[in-house]
Amino acid sequence: MQKKKRFCKDCALPSNHHINTWIDELTDRLIPNLSLPKKIDRFFDILIENFFIHLKLVSLKDDFTRSDIQLRTTCFIDEAKKRGIKFKAICGRFGYTCHMQAMVNGKIIRFDNLPTADFKSKYNPRIIDDKTLTKHHLKKRNFPIADGDTFWFWQKKKALRFGTNQLGFPLVVKPRSGSVSRHVTTDIKSGEQLKRAIDKAIIYSPTFIVEKFITNASVYRATVVDFDFVACVKQVPANVVGDGISTVRELIDKKNRDPQRGSPQQNEFTLNKITENEITAKLLSEKKHDFSTIPKTDEVVYLQKDPFLKLGGNLIEVTPEVHSDNLRLFRDIAKFFDVRVVGIDFLAQDISLSWKNQPCAIIELNNLPCIELHHFPSSGIPQNVGGAIVDLFFKYYA
Repeated sequence: MQKKKRFCKDCALPSNHHINTWIDELTDRLIPNLSLPKKIDRFFDILIENFFIHLKLVSLKDDFTRSDIQLRTTCFIDEAKKRGIKFKAICGRFGYTCHMQAMVNGKIIRFDNLPTADFKSKYNPRIIDDKTLTKHHLKKRNFPIADGDTFWFWQKKKALRFGTNQLGFPLVVKPRSGSVSRHVTTDIKSGEQLKRAIDKAIIYSPTFIVEKFITNASVYRATVVDFDFVACVKQVPANVVGDGISTVRELIDKKNRDPQRGSPQQNEFTLNKITENEITAKLLSEKKHDFSTIPKTDEVVYLQKDPFLKLGGNLIEVTPEVHSDNLRLFRDIAKFFDVRVVGIDFLAQDISLSWKNQPCAIIELNNLPCIELHHFPSSGIPQNVGGAIVDLFFKYYA
């Protein structure tokens, strides 16, 4: 009988995936990055692809569904098909990969996940996925960042002293690489919590970051396309809103029945069902609530303290509310890193206020942003980031 795949509760990935994240991290840190000229790099990509197809280890298929590929890729493909582009995906023994082929004007164009025109950048796009290198570069231009430092897994005691004595609580601990808040712990207020947070981060990565946590702030994700188009969503912790009739339990069950909510393991969903754990019980208790309580009409009852989507968090599209200084900040960051598609995680108290007039920080960048956050928010007007990337595709590829 086939063993059931075990998933990590902290990142919703198969538990054995942590082996890959460790290997990738060690490779990036310890082996020099030998960048080949882009034409040679592309030649070898095509050569390897054709080699695997010839051996029938993989094949090109055009019958993939939303559940077969990443949702960010689906958002782009849905918009691109409206403009006559056809697609195939490489499929192997274990399913579809992120390697895509687009056919337009008689040309075959290859990309992984999203066409980001990274070949136009003067920098290696991997730089911005390294949180430590990103912070160093941001600091050069005096962009807002949180104080912190990076440590290896064998430096746990040093990290504990640094966080406790130099930075002071509250703190955040996160892996040096990775995205969508995997193995991240926020609002750490004691040495014991800090120790547990470090242990959690080390499961995912051999290196981790300890930095200052900004209180009373919200997490925003801005996506910038071709240095101009900007979309922005606000991430909100899992919650229910009272109607004066339903209990907390009934409100949770109703929200979880929303067809737009799935599980973190399902590619076709952006929003996830609400996770109930010890944090849920604690937050309810602090309000003198339990699952049988009937909240007042319009009363917001938070069920998690972190705005992570994997815990059932909400996404509020706030693009029309973004202050012009913040729009300029996001565009300036994209230009500074010379990256034509980038996700920017921004911590601030109010996106409608200038970043210059409030505590805030750029948390991290992502060169393969989850553009589906803007297409499928829980509230607000969806923003067509996929369409903006199609414009970029015709500009730089077709």
